[in-house]
Amino acid sequence: MFRSFPARIRFGASTSAYQIEGAFAEGGRGRTAWDVERGRNADGNIVGPVGDVACDHYHRFRSDVRLMKELGLETYRFSISWVRIFPEGEGKVNEEGVAFYDALIDELLAAGIVPAVTIWHGDLPYAFAKNGGWAERAMIFRYVAYATFLFERFGDRVKTWYTHNEPWCESFLNDGPLPRQLAIAHHLLVAHALAVQAYRRSPHGDGKIGIVLNLARQYPASPDPRDVEAARNVDGFLNRWFLDPVLRGRYPADMIERYARLGAKPPVAEGDMALLSDHPSDFLGINVYSRGVQAYDPDDPFLNSRDACPEDAVRTEMGWEVRPESLYDLLVDLEARFPGLSVQITENGAAFKDENVVDGIVRDDDRLAYYKGNLLALERAIRHGVDVTAYYAWSLFDNFEWGSYEMKFGIVKVDFATLERSVKKSGRWYADVIRRRGVEE
Repeated sequence: MFRSFPARIRFGASTSAYQIEGAFAEGGRGRTAWDVERGRNADGNIVGPVGDVACDHYHRFRSDVRLMKELGLETYRFSISWVRIFPEGEGKVNEEGVAFYDALIDELLAAGIVPAVTIWHGDLPYAFAKNGGWAERAMIFRYVAYATFLFERFGDRVKTWYTHNEPWCESFLNDGPLPRQLAIAHHLLVAHALAVQAYRRSPHGDGKIGIVLNLARQYPASPDPRDVEAARNVDGFLNRWFLDPVLRGRYPADMIERYARLGAKPPVAEGDMALLSDHPSDFLGINVYSRGVQAYDPDDPFLNSRDACPEDAVRTEMGWEVRPESLYDLLVDLEARFPGLSVQITENGAAFKDENVVDGIVRDDDRLAYYKGNLLALERAIRHGVDVTAYYAWSLFDNFEWGSYEMKFGIVKVDFATLERSVKKSGRWYADVIRRRGVEE
Protein backbone atom coordinates (compact mmCIF):
# COMPACT_ATOMS: atom_id res chain seq x y z
CA MET A 1 0.00 0.00 0.00
CA PHE A 2 1.25 3.47 -0.88
CA ARG A 3 1.26 5.93 2.01
CA SER A 4 1.17 9.61 1.02
CA PHE A 5 2.48 12.55 3.00
CA PRO A 6 0.57 15.83 3.33
CA ALA A 7 1.69 18.82 1.31
CA ARG A 8 2.74 20.75 4.43
CA ILE A 9 5.74 18.53 5.18
CA ARG A 10 9.13 19.35 3.65
CA PHE A 11 11.76 16.68 3.14
CA GLY A 12 15.44 17.40 3.47
CA ALA A 13 18.73 16.39 5.03
CA SER A 14 20.83 17.74 7.89
CA THR A 15 24.51 18.46 8.46
CA SER A 16 26.59 20.54 10.87
CA ALA A 17 29.45 22.94 10.18
CA TYR A 18 32.30 21.23 12.01
CA GLN A 19 31.38 17.82 10.67
CA ILE A 20 31.46 18.75 6.96
CA GLU A 21 33.03 22.15 6.24
CA GLY A 22 36.74 21.57 6.76
CA ALA A 23 38.91 24.60 5.87
CA PHE A 24 39.55 24.99 9.59
CA ALA A 25 42.41 27.45 9.07
CA GLU A 26 40.96 29.35 6.09
CA GLY A 27 38.72 32.31 5.48
CA GLY A 28 39.53 34.02 8.78
CA ARG A 29 38.03 31.20 10.85
CA GLY A 30 38.89 31.12 14.55
CA ARG A 31 39.34 28.05 16.76
CA THR A 32 36.65 26.02 18.46
CA ALA A 33 37.19 23.87 21.52
CA TRP A 34 37.02 20.84 19.23
CA ASP A 35 39.88 22.17 17.09
CA VAL A 36 42.09 22.43 20.14
CA GLU A 37 40.98 19.54 22.33
CA ARG A 38 40.02 16.72 19.94
CA GLY A 39 42.57 14.64 18.06
CA ARG A 40 45.54 16.85 19.02
CA ASN A 41 48.16 16.66 21.74
CA ALA A 42 49.31 19.52 23.95
CA ASP A 43 51.68 20.73 21.22
CA GLY A 44 48.84 20.96 18.69
CA ASN A 45 50.03 17.99 16.66
CA ILE A 46 47.37 15.70 15.18
CA VAL A 47 47.26 12.36 16.98
CA GLY A 48 43.77 11.21 15.97
CA PRO A 49 40.90 11.98 13.59
CA VAL A 50 40.05 15.67 13.32
CA GLY A 51 37.60 17.76 11.33
CA ASP A 52 40.25 19.90 9.64
CA VAL A 53 39.15 18.76 6.15
CA ALA A 54 36.03 16.67 6.84
CA CYS A 55 33.97 16.72 3.61
CA ASP A 56 35.59 19.96 2.36
CA HIS A 57 32.13 21.47 1.97
CA TYR A 58 33.62 24.94 2.39
CA HIS A 59 35.22 24.64 -1.05
CA ARG A 60 32.64 22.35 -2.64
CA PHE A 61 29.36 23.86 -1.49
CA ARG A 62 28.18 24.83 -4.97
CA SER A 63 28.51 21.31 -6.33
CA ASP A 64 27.05 19.97 -3.09
CA VAL A 65 23.96 22.15 -3.58
CA ARG A 66 23.64 20.83 -7.13
CA LEU A 67 23.69 17.33 -5.68
CA MET A 68 20.97 18.29 -3.20
CA LYS A 69 18.86 19.54 -6.07
CA GLU A 70 19.39 16.29 -7.99
CA LEU A 71 18.15 14.40 -4.92
CA GLY A 72 15.07 16.61 -4.85
CA LEU A 73 15.70 17.97 -1.34
CA GLU A 74 13.10 20.57 -0.48
CA THR A 75 15.01 21.94 2.50
CA TYR A 76 18.53 21.75 3.92
CA ARG A 77 19.37 22.07 7.60
CA PHE A 78 22.91 23.24 8.31
CA SER A 79 24.69 25.05 11.10
CA ILE A 80 26.72 28.23 11.05
CA SER A 81 30.18 28.05 12.58
CA TRP A 82 30.35 30.66 15.34
CA VAL A 83 34.09 31.16 14.78
CA ARG A 84 33.68 31.82 11.06
CA ILE A 85 31.58 34.83 12.01
CA PHE A 86 33.40 35.90 15.20
CA PRO A 87 36.86 34.26 15.28
CA GLU A 88 37.23 35.04 19.00
CA GLY A 89 33.56 34.43 19.75
CA GLU A 90 32.76 38.14 19.94
CA GLY A 91 34.19 41.46 18.84
CA LYS A 92 35.27 41.99 15.25
CA VAL A 93 33.15 40.39 12.52
CA ASN A 94 34.91 38.18 9.97
CA GLU A 95 33.37 39.30 6.69
CA GLU A 96 34.89 36.35 4.81
CA GLY A 97 32.86 34.02 6.98
CA VAL A 98 29.71 36.07 6.46
CA ALA A 99 30.32 35.98 2.70
CA PHE A 100 30.61 32.18 2.74
CA TYR A 101 27.21 31.73 4.34
CA ASP A 102 25.69 34.47 2.17
CA ALA A 103 26.84 32.52 -0.89
CA LEU A 104 25.59 29.18 0.48
CA ILE A 105 22.16 30.58 1.32
CA ASP A 106 21.84 32.27 -2.06
CA GLU A 107 22.90 29.07 -3.83
CA LEU A 108 20.26 27.08 -1.96
CA LEU A 109 17.51 29.57 -2.76
CA ALA A 110 18.51 29.63 -6.43
CA ALA A 111 18.16 25.84 -6.45
CA GLY A 112 14.70 26.04 -4.88
CA ILE A 113 15.90 24.57 -1.57
CA VAL A 114 14.73 26.16 1.69
CA PRO A 115 17.66 26.98 4.02
CA ALA A 116 17.14 26.08 7.68
CA VAL A 117 19.86 27.25 10.07
CA THR A 118 21.08 25.88 13.38
CA ILE A 119 22.64 28.77 15.26
CA TRP A 120 24.79 26.60 17.50
CA HIS A 121 25.60 22.92 16.91
CA GLY A 122 28.07 22.40 19.73
CA ASP A 123 31.23 23.96 18.23
CA LEU A 124 31.94 26.47 20.99
CA PRO A 125 34.61 29.14 20.42
CA TYR A 126 37.75 28.11 22.28
CA ALA A 127 38.07 31.61 23.71
CA PHE A 128 34.89 30.90 25.67
CA ALA A 129 35.41 27.21 26.37
CA LYS A 130 38.73 27.73 28.14
CA ASN A 131 37.02 30.17 30.52
CA GLY A 132 34.18 27.91 31.63
CA GLY A 133 31.95 27.84 28.55
CA TRP A 134 28.26 27.29 29.18
CA ALA A 135 28.81 26.71 32.89
CA GLU A 136 29.24 30.49 33.15
CA ARG A 137 26.10 32.62 33.01
CA ALA A 138 27.89 35.20 30.86
CA MET A 139 27.70 32.71 27.96
CA ILE A 140 23.96 33.39 27.70
CA PHE A 141 24.51 36.97 26.63
CA ARG A 142 27.46 36.18 24.35
CA TYR A 143 25.28 33.65 22.55
CA VAL A 144 22.34 36.03 22.22
CA ALA A 145 24.61 38.71 20.71
CA TYR A 146 25.86 36.14 18.18
CA ALA A 147 22.34 34.94 17.36
CA THR A 148 21.09 38.52 16.96
CA PHE A 149 23.86 39.20 14.45
CA LEU A 150 22.82 36.14 12.42
CA PHE A 151 19.18 37.27 12.40
CA GLU A 152 20.19 40.69 11.13
CA ARG A 153 22.57 39.47 8.41
CA PHE A 154 20.78 36.36 7.13
CA GLY A 155 17.19 36.71 8.38
CA ASP A 156 15.97 38.32 5.17
CA ARG A 157 16.46 34.96 3.44
CA VAL A 158 16.47 32.37 6.26
CA LYS A 159 13.02 31.80 7.73
CA THR A 160 13.64 28.65 9.78
CA TRP A 161 15.99 28.86 12.79
CA TYR A 162 17.09 26.40 15.46
CA THR A 163 18.64 27.88 18.60
CA HIS A 164 20.58 24.87 19.90
CA ASN A 165 21.19 21.32 18.77
CA GLU A 166 20.89 18.65 21.48
CA PRO A 167 21.51 20.68 24.65
CA TRP A 168 21.35 17.42 26.65
CA CYS A 169 24.62 16.32 25.05
CA GLU A 170 26.43 19.56 25.88
CA SER A 171 25.11 19.39 29.44
CA PHE A 172 25.53 15.77 30.45
CA LEU A 173 28.08 14.17 28.11
CA ASN A 174 31.01 15.55 30.04
CA ASP A 175 32.92 14.58 33.15
CA GLY A 176 32.00 17.61 35.22
CA PRO A 177 30.18 17.43 38.55
CA LEU A 178 26.39 17.35 38.55
CA PRO A 179 25.92 21.01 39.63
CA ARG A 180 28.04 22.11 36.68
CA GLN A 181 26.02 19.92 34.30
CA LEU A 182 22.78 21.43 35.58
CA ALA A 183 24.21 24.93 35.20
CA ILE A 184 25.12 24.22 31.56
CA ALA A 185 21.64 22.89 30.86
CA HIS A 186 19.96 25.86 32.50
CA HIS A 187 22.10 28.47 30.78
CA LEU A 188 21.41 26.84 27.41
CA LEU A 189 17.68 26.99 28.06
CA VAL A 190 17.71 30.65 29.13
CA ALA A 191 19.84 31.50 26.09
CA HIS A 192 17.29 29.73 23.90
CA ALA A 193 14.43 31.79 25.35
CA LEU A 194 16.33 35.06 24.93
CA ALA A 195 17.24 34.14 21.34
CA VAL A 196 13.56 33.53 20.58
CA GLN A 197 12.80 36.96 22.04
CA ALA A 198 15.60 38.56 20.03
CA TYR A 199 14.41 36.94 16.81
CA ARG A 200 10.87 38.21 17.21
CA ARG A 201 12.20 41.71 17.84
CA SER A 202 14.56 41.61 14.85
CA PRO A 203 13.76 43.36 11.53
CA HIS A 204 13.41 39.97 9.80
CA GLY A 205 11.71 38.05 12.61
CA ASP A 206 8.77 36.88 10.53
CA GLY A 207 9.89 33.24 10.23
CA LYS A 208 9.86 30.31 12.65
CA ILE A 209 12.26 29.53 15.47
CA GLY A 210 12.60 26.55 17.77
CA ILE A 211 15.07 24.31 19.60
CA VAL A 212 16.32 20.83 18.69
CA LEU A 213 16.19 18.16 21.42
CA ASN A 214 17.48 14.62 21.18
CA LEU A 215 14.63 12.42 22.40
CA ALA A 216 14.17 8.70 22.80
CA ARG A 217 10.94 7.03 23.92
CA GLN A 218 11.59 4.99 27.08
CA TYR A 219 9.88 1.65 27.73
CA PRO A 220 9.83 -0.47 30.90
CA ALA A 221 11.35 -3.93 30.47
CA SER A 222 8.26 -5.44 32.12
CA PRO A 223 5.00 -4.36 33.78
CA ASP A 224 6.77 -4.52 37.15
CA PRO A 225 6.18 -1.12 38.84
CA ARG A 226 9.90 -0.86 39.55
CA ASP A 227 10.70 -1.17 35.84
CA VAL A 228 7.97 1.36 35.04
CA GLU A 229 9.55 3.79 37.50
CA ALA A 230 13.02 3.16 36.02
CA ALA A 231 11.72 4.04 32.54
CA ARG A 232 10.09 7.20 33.88
CA ASN A 233 13.32 8.20 35.62
CA VAL A 234 15.34 7.90 32.41
CA ASP A 235 12.58 9.75 30.55
CA GLY A 236 12.94 12.56 33.08
CA PHE A 237 16.72 12.68 32.72
CA LEU A 238 16.90 12.44 28.93
CA ASN A 239 13.61 13.90 27.68
CA ARG A 240 11.51 15.80 30.22
CA TRP A 241 14.37 17.84 31.73
CA PHE A 242 14.39 19.87 28.50
CA LEU A 243 10.87 19.30 27.18
CA ASP A 244 9.10 20.71 30.23
CA PRO A 245 11.06 24.00 30.47
CA VAL A 246 10.79 24.61 26.71
CA LEU A 247 7.10 23.75 26.41
CA ARG A 248 5.75 24.42 29.93
CA GLY A 249 8.16 26.91 31.41
CA ARG A 250 9.10 24.72 34.38
CA TYR A 251 11.34 21.82 35.31
CA PRO A 252 9.74 18.43 36.09
CA ALA A 253 9.12 18.25 39.84
CA ASP A 254 10.18 14.61 40.19
CA MET A 255 13.58 15.36 38.66
CA ILE A 256 14.08 18.48 40.79
CA GLU A 257 13.51 16.27 43.82
CA ARG A 258 15.83 13.56 42.50
CA TYR A 259 18.64 16.04 41.84
CA ALA A 260 18.09 17.62 45.26
CA ARG A 261 18.71 14.27 46.93
CA LEU A 262 22.14 14.37 45.26
CA GLY A 263 22.73 17.90 46.51
CA ALA A 264 22.30 19.63 43.14
CA LYS A 265 19.84 22.05 41.58
CA PRO A 266 19.72 24.26 38.49
CA PRO A 267 20.96 27.83 39.13
CA VAL A 268 17.62 29.52 38.41
CA ALA A 269 17.82 33.31 38.67
CA GLU A 270 14.78 35.52 39.14
CA GLY A 271 12.84 35.79 35.89
CA ASP A 272 14.51 32.85 34.14
CA MET A 273 11.48 30.57 34.02
CA ALA A 274 9.20 33.46 33.06
CA LEU A 275 11.44 34.00 30.03
CA LEU A 276 10.80 30.42 28.93
CA SER A 277 7.06 30.76 29.53
CA ASP A 278 6.77 34.12 27.80
CA HIS A 279 8.78 33.20 24.67
CA PRO A 280 7.58 29.80 23.45
CA SER A 281 9.08 28.14 20.40
CA ASP A 282 7.18 28.05 17.12
CA PHE A 283 7.99 24.35 16.82
CA LEU A 284 9.98 21.59 18.47
CA GLY A 285 12.84 20.02 16.55
CA ILE A 286 13.46 16.37 17.40
CA ASN A 287 16.58 14.32 16.74
CA VAL A 288 15.45 10.72 17.08
CA TYR A 289 17.39 7.57 16.31
CA SER A 290 16.26 4.79 18.63
CA ARG A 291 14.47 3.97 21.87
CA GLY A 292 15.40 2.95 25.42
CA VAL A 293 14.29 -0.08 27.43
CA GLN A 294 14.82 0.20 31.18
CA ALA A 295 14.80 -2.24 34.08
CA TYR A 296 15.05 -1.53 37.80
CA ASP A 297 18.58 -1.48 39.16
CA PRO A 298 19.04 -0.93 42.92
CA ASP A 299 22.76 -0.37 42.36
CA ASP A 300 22.16 2.81 40.35
CA PRO A 301 21.81 5.52 43.02
CA PHE A 302 20.55 8.17 40.59
CA LEU A 303 17.94 6.69 38.24
CA ASN A 304 17.57 3.13 39.66
CA SER A 305 17.73 1.86 36.10
CA ARG A 306 19.79 -0.21 33.69
CA ASP A 307 19.62 -0.74 29.95
CA ALA A 308 17.45 -3.76 29.17
CA CYS A 309 17.34 -3.65 25.38
CA PRO A 310 16.68 -7.17 24.01
CA GLU A 311 19.90 -9.07 23.32
CA ASP A 312 18.65 -10.17 19.90
CA ALA A 313 17.78 -6.63 18.79
CA VAL A 314 18.93 -5.39 15.38
CA ARG A 315 21.46 -2.65 16.05
CA THR A 316 23.29 0.01 14.07
CA GLU A 317 27.05 0.50 14.18
CA MET A 318 26.46 2.96 17.02
CA GLY A 319 24.92 0.13 19.01
CA TRP A 320 21.46 1.68 18.82
CA GLU A 321 18.45 -0.58 18.42
CA VAL A 322 16.50 -0.36 15.16
CA ARG A 323 12.89 0.05 16.32
CA PRO A 324 10.92 2.34 13.97
CA GLU A 325 7.61 2.02 15.84
CA SER A 326 9.18 3.93 18.73
CA LEU A 327 9.11 7.06 16.55
CA TYR A 328 5.34 6.69 16.23
CA ASP A 329 4.99 6.17 19.99
CA LEU A 330 7.19 9.18 20.76
CA LEU A 331 5.25 11.51 18.47
CA VAL A 332 1.85 10.37 19.66
CA ASP A 333 2.93 10.74 23.30
CA LEU A 334 4.17 14.27 22.63
CA GLU A 335 0.88 15.22 21.01
CA ALA A 336 -1.03 13.82 23.99
CA ARG A 337 1.13 15.74 26.48
CA PHE A 338 1.39 18.95 24.47
CA PRO A 339 -1.73 19.21 22.27
CA GLY A 340 -1.24 21.19 19.07
CA LEU A 341 2.56 20.97 19.21
CA SER A 342 4.23 21.58 15.85
CA VAL A 343 7.11 19.18 15.26
CA GLN A 344 10.06 18.87 12.91
CA ILE A 345 12.08 15.67 12.70
CA THR A 346 15.43 17.40 12.45
CA GLU A 347 17.62 14.27 12.48
CA ASN A 348 16.82 10.63 11.80
CA GLY A 349 19.22 8.07 10.41
CA ALA A 350 21.52 5.12 10.99
CA ALA A 351 25.21 4.21 10.79
CA PHE A 352 26.12 0.99 9.01
CA LYS A 353 29.34 -0.46 7.58
CA ASP A 354 28.37 0.10 3.91
CA GLU A 355 30.46 -2.88 2.82
CA ASN A 356 28.23 -3.99 -0.06
CA VAL A 357 29.29 -2.00 -3.13
CA VAL A 358 28.09 -3.07 -6.59
CA ASP A 359 29.02 -1.17 -9.74
CA GLY A 360 30.29 1.69 -7.62
CA ILE A 361 27.02 2.11 -5.71
CA VAL A 362 26.78 1.46 -1.97
CA ARG A 363 23.93 -1.06 -1.61
CA ASP A 364 22.97 -0.03 1.92
CA ASP A 365 19.78 -2.04 2.25
CA ASP A 366 20.02 -1.93 6.04
CA ARG A 367 19.92 1.88 6.03
CA LEU A 368 17.15 1.89 3.42
CA ALA A 369 15.09 -0.44 5.63
CA TYR A 370 15.71 1.85 8.62
CA TYR A 371 14.45 4.89 6.71
CA LYS A 372 11.48 3.04 5.31
CA GLY A 373 10.38 1.88 8.74
CA ASN A 374 10.77 5.32 10.26
CA LEU A 375 8.99 7.12 7.43
CA LEU A 376 6.07 4.70 7.67
CA ALA A 377 5.96 5.33 11.43
CA LEU A 378 6.03 9.06 10.72
CA GLU A 379 3.14 8.77 8.26
CA ARG A 380 1.12 6.84 10.87
CA ALA A 381 1.74 9.56 13.44
CA ILE A 382 0.62 12.25 11.00
CA ARG A 383 -2.57 10.29 10.32
CA HIS A 384 -3.04 10.10 14.08
CA GLY A 385 -3.06 13.90 14.17
CA VAL A 386 0.54 14.88 14.97
CA ASP A 387 1.52 18.14 13.26
CA VAL A 388 4.84 17.37 11.54
CA THR A 389 6.10 20.00 9.10
CA ALA A 390 9.60 18.77 8.19
CA TYR A 391 11.69 15.61 8.06
CA TYR A 392 15.49 15.67 7.72
CA ALA A 393 17.64 12.63 7.10
CA TRP A 394 20.86 12.47 9.11
CA SER A 395 22.97 12.89 7.29
CA LEU A 396 23.35 14.16 3.78
CA PHE A 397 26.99 13.01 3.78
CA ASP A 398 29.23 10.55 5.47
CA ASN A 399 31.06 12.98 7.74
CA PHE A 400 33.22 13.46 10.80
CA GLU A 401 31.07 11.83 13.47
CA TRP A 402 32.64 13.37 16.57
CA GLY A 403 35.93 11.52 16.60
CA SER A 404 35.56 9.06 13.73
CA TYR A 405 35.19 8.84 9.99
CA GLU A 406 34.17 5.20 10.38
CA MET A 407 30.60 5.83 11.56
CA LYS A 408 28.86 6.35 8.23
CA PHE A 409 25.43 7.98 8.40
CA GLY A 410 25.26 9.54 4.94
CA ILE A 411 22.79 8.93 2.16
CA VAL A 412 25.71 10.18 0.05
CA LYS A 413 29.06 8.41 0.30
CA VAL A 414 32.18 10.54 0.66
CA ASP A 415 35.48 8.95 -0.30
CA PHE A 416 37.73 10.65 2.23
CA ALA A 417 40.83 9.96 0.13
CA THR A 418 39.47 11.80 -2.93
CA LEU A 419 36.46 13.63 -1.38
CA GLU A 420 34.38 12.34 -4.28
CA ARG A 421 30.63 12.10 -3.60
CA SER A 422 28.36 9.27 -4.75
CA VAL A 423 24.70 8.70 -3.93
CA LYS A 424 23.99 5.47 -2.06
CA LYS A 425 21.04 3.19 -2.73
CA SER A 426 19.28 4.70 0.30
CA GLY A 427 19.80 8.18 -1.14
CA ARG A 428 18.27 7.20 -4.46
CA TRP A 429 15.35 5.61 -2.62
CA TYR A 430 14.88 8.75 -0.50
CA ALA A 431 14.90 10.90 -3.63
CA ASP A 432 12.09 8.74 -4.98
CA VAL A 433 10.11 9.15 -1.74
CA ILE A 434 10.41 12.92 -2.08
CA ARG A 435 9.44 12.84 -5.75
CA ARG A 436 6.39 10.65 -5.12
CA ARG A 437 5.49 12.33 -1.79
CA GLY A 438 5.01 8.97 -0.16
CA VAL A 439 6.35 5.52 0.66
CA GLU A 440 5.28 1.95 -0.06
CA GLU A 441 4.44 -0.24 2.93
